Amino acid sequence: MTQADLLQQGKLELVLDLKGDLLEGPVWDDRIKRLHFVDINGQLIHTLDPDTKSQHPRHTEVKVPEPIGNIGLTEDPNILLAALKRAIVLFDLAKQAVVREIATTPEEHGVEGYRFNDGKISPGGVFIGGRMHKSGAEVTGKHSHWYRLDWQREGGKSRLLPLLGPHGVQLPNGLDWNDKKGVMYFNDSINNDNDPPSGTIWEFKTDKLGIPIDTHPDGPHARKVKTLGVNTEGGVPDGMCLDHEGRIWTALCGGSAVVCIDPQSGDELHRIKLPVSTPTACAFAGTDLSVLYITTLDDKSESKGTGGLWSYELPGLSGWSASYVAKPL
Repeated sequence: MTQADLLQQGKLELVLDLKGDLLEGPVWDDRIKRLHFVDINGQLIHTLDPDTKSQHPRHTEVKVPEPIGNIGLTEDPNILLAALKRAIVLFDLAKQAVVREIATTPEEHGVEGYRFNDGKISPGGVFIGGRMHKSGAEVTGKHSHWYRLDWQREGGKSRLLPLLGPHGVQLPNGLDWNDKKGVMYFNDSINNDNDPPSGTIWEFKTDKLGIPIDTHPDGPHARKVKTLGVNTEGGVPDGMCLDHEGRIWTALCGGSAVVCIDPQSGDELHRIKLPVSTPTACAFAGTDLSVLYITTLDDKSESKGTGGLWSYELPGLSGWSASYVAKPL
């Protein structure tokens, strides 16, 4: 796909007009051809079968016991790794119940008003994700953490180990990996010192499991890709994914857009304009990863599709990889 191809506009469609509160975290399970995503405050896991000819229900939803920040695949397609307020759990979709708790965050990292936000499974099977305060952009004095899960097999003690925090990250958000280059990208959506707010896309060098080697912003293993903010883009970087050529696609929450960013130069290459103001995340899905699905939150407007799931197709565009599978170490 050439730069000229990115100058064209693709096909945008409203897939599910759910009127959800805060849709997030789309995950494509290529084994069963299903897209999972969550409604964080609605405490729901949604599942979409994009095959319109399928005999299965096109869309199903399952209630979870707490606000759910994100989900990840496991070796059993019916069991998801789920990040709740403090705990990482295994959730059985068929039984609609938590199977067991894997690990939980310490109380000193925040209890009241805190929850997990965006997170994903690395190419090596490791969960990485962050927690935030529910006040979102108004987080003065409310410190966040960004973790990796040290998941031990049954009988071992699993732990959530901080990668950033409490002052190294403000609002941990989207992430994805270019495993050919040995790097990952990460959105910190809010920078404390900026008013109106802006966020930063970071690049971190990783080990063979996809875990950042060092997250110090001035160290040799970290690089700032781009700062995006309300003044320049109208919104802040939220969820992200990579296309088949390693370019970054990130939702601009508040900016009515998903943008494609060159990870080397930081230049904007493509912009998907949405009729709703608050896209939250995006993921490539479908048999050939050629459909970009976009989640949104309810912006309290009369706009059709706010709090819904959207899709976008552009000839030649496809994703880097299907979602990875979490594995105990």
